[in-house]
Amino acid sequence: MSYLVNINDFKGRYRIAVASFNTSIFQSYIDQTEEQIITEDFDTDFYNDIVSNSAKDKYQDLLTSGYKDYLLGSIYFYYQRDAFLSSSTGNVKINNSNSVNVPDAMNGAIAKDRYNLGVGYYNRGAVDFLNDNAVKSYSILSSSDLGGGLAQLDLLEIDYLYANDIVRINNIDYVVQSVDDMGNSITILTNEDLTGSKVVYDPFVNVFFENKILITPF
Repeated sequence: MSYLVNINDFKGRYRIAVASFNTSIFQSYIDQTEEQIITEDFDTDFYNDIVSNSAKDKYQDLLTSGYKDYLLGSIYFYYQRDAFLSSSTGNVKINNSNSVNVPDAMNGAIAKDRYNLGVGYYNRGAVDFLNDNAVKSYSILSSSDLGGGLAQLDLLEIDYLYANDIVRINNIDYVVQSVDDMGNSITILTNEDLTGSKVVYDPFVNVFFENKILITPF
């Protein structure tokens, strides 16, 4: 089951008419295509993390920055393309018995337009969001030895940081044990005295967005 896009998201400009008996088929198509797109954009590890932790604010903000519109536009395009290919090779064409038939050339132009619309959101929003949040660096206001190899750090600010993430202090990696967003403090595991004035971390490790190329409409 898709964790990011579902059949109810396809409304308004992304509306796809699907007969009720094809609803489960369409959702299965969404699931497969979503995984393919995200894996190709990034990698399998990123896909597994975003679907397992989609409620994290960093992923919610990524989706609203334009990435979800890109997914919708891309799935819309691939679904219409594959529906056309199925009909042209003699298989059953996916359609709605209550809808008005649209010429294939017009369907193709509309599908490309929706893809390009999603790419526009991607290029204008998602790219900037990821690059703006590639590295976080916050000042350490104070630190406290909690005993048992744990230390609490009070930071100037915390954003997109979670338990089990890795932070760097003076180029040494530490595992975050817990995060207190309200108090802007974190607990880390350490067996040594801390030296350093900043905590540095990468909210989206090894991920970089590049602008996508628009498809030329018919």
